[in-house]
This record gives sequence, structure tokens and C-alpha cells, in this order.
Amino acid sequence: MRNFLNETPKINFLKIKKQGYLLSTILVLISLAVIFTKGFNLGLDFTGGTAVQVRFTEPVGTGDIRNALKIVNLQDSVIQEIGTEKKEYEIRVSLKKGKSTEIYAKVKKALDEKFKGKYEIRKMDYIGAVVGEELRKASVYSIIAVLLAILVYVGYRFEPVFAFGAVIPLFHDAIITLGIFSFFGLEVNLAVIAAILTVLGYSLNDTIIIFDRIRENIKLRGKKNLHNLVNQSINENLARTIITSGTTLFSVLALYLFGGESLKGFALALLIGILFGTYSSIYVASPIIVDLERFFRKRGTKPAKSNEQKAPQV
Repeated sequence: MRNFLNETPKINFLKIKKQGYLLSTILVLISLAVIFTKGFNLGLDFTGGTAVQVRFTEPVGTGDIRNALKIVNLQDSVIQEIGTEKKEYEIRVSLKKGKSTEIYAKVKKALDEKFKGKYEIRKMDYIGAVVGEELRKASVYSIIAVLLAILVYVGYRFEPVFAFGAVIPLFHDAIITLGIFSFFGLEVNLAVIAAILTVLGYSLNDTIIIFDRIRENIKLRGKKNLHNLVNQSINENLARTIITSGTTLFSVLALYLFGGESLKGFALALLIGILFGTYSSIYVASPIIVDLERFFRKRGTKPAKSNEQKAPQV
């Protein structure tokens, strides 16, 4: 393993680019089909609901509160700690579970059963569906804005083919992550959207580093054999990709396992995104550059910002 990380391997990644395209296409189509037919299990942030703030006389854990709520079938509520004393919590219940007055009565009944005399309900807030609708729109707009900004930035810094090579995998990563959440009925809330945006940045960073190496090699050797040049660039960055993705993956896995119920969705979205983001940087973004460049050469069109006076065949 040490020699592998110290020496540049000679793996022909692009040899199976057609299989990579096929796998990615199948996963994206399945994800889209699931999303459009099954939809999402939207969290309280998007659907609206009731938030009950409770303060206990002594420290308690979220697990204790969740167990208490089981008797009224509210164990899937979002329980968020306020402060660091483990005495104050906000219990957030989806609008689908009932009206605010009903939720208040259920929460009080459950807490009386286990913590009677050891807590007080400090306040109750109602989160309307209108706010949830605005958050849904804001989430969609933020993802679209990020993708457009990336398209413009990469197109300016590199070439148009690089821009498409960077953005298409981001759609790929986001759609597959959302498809998995839809298929398993996992809750999609603002934390999950934040994780997806984080994944887009992480995946782009990995892709840009490979693109930088490709550009450096193009300056040295030209585009005469772009297929081999891209393969070489991926191999030269492979050790860094393994180390970076591996350490990040272990950190996020620890967050998923030990971060508590409220962080599971966020951590799971990161896990899925990092895995597919690393895959797409190698098997989607890089092959797209080769194929788009070949397409332009065959049509006799020279992509903008090329470093060559005459475009040789790929």
C-alpha cells in the first residue's frame, strides 16, 4: 500500500468509460423515476408543524425523550438540544401528526408518564406550511444557483468542455443522493439540503484538482493523445484522492454512527455524496472531457480558449 501511494500507478480508468456511462445513466434514471413516482419524505422544515420547547430539572438524553414519546407515536419527531446542559430541548413534530393543540396534549401526556414534576413546557410554536413552501423553493433555487455559478466559473478558468465535464457529474451526484433518500423514505430536511450542497463543493474540488493536472499535462504534451493524457492525470492524483476521500469518509462515518439522531440524515447524505462524488470525478467528469473534445474535433470546431493553433485528432 505504501508503494502504491508513493508511486504513480498505470491504471487504464478510461478503458471502462462506456460501462461507467451505462452505470451512471441507469442510476440517474432509476433515481429520477423513484423521485417522480414516490416523492420525498419531507421534514418539518418543509411541511410545517409544531415545535414544543421543554426544560427539565435535571439532565436527560434525547434517547430518553424519544422513548417517552413512543407511547403517543411521536418517537420520529425531531428532538434538538438547546444549550449544553442537556436540560432544554425542542421537540419538533410534523404537521402530518396533527394540529398544534393535539400535539401539545400528546407531548404533555408522554412526558408526564416518565418525567412528571421534573419538567416544564416553556413555549409552543406553530410552523406554517407557507414557510415550508418558501424553504422548499429556496432550497431548489440555491442548488440551481450553485450549479450555474460552477458552470460559469469552470468555463472561464478552463475551457467549455471542462465546464460541462464539471457540472454534469454534480447533477449526477445530487440526483442519486436524492434518489436514495426517496427510495428508502428517509426524511429530507434543511440539514440534508445543506449536506447535498456541501457534497457538490467537495465533488467539484476533487474534479477541479484532476482538471488542473490535465491542463498542466496538455500544456506539456498537447492534446494529441488526450485519452492517455487524462488517464495519466487521474493516476497522478490517485494517491491524493484515496487519502482525502478516505479520511473524509471515516470522519463522516463517525458522525453518522455517534452524532445522534438529529445528524443522521446530514451525515448519510454526506456519505452517499462523497462515495459517488469520488466515483463521478474519475468515471464521469474525466471521460466527458475526452468525448466532448473528440466530438468538437470531428465537427471541425475548435473549443474556446484552446492552447493550440491547430487542433490535432484525439
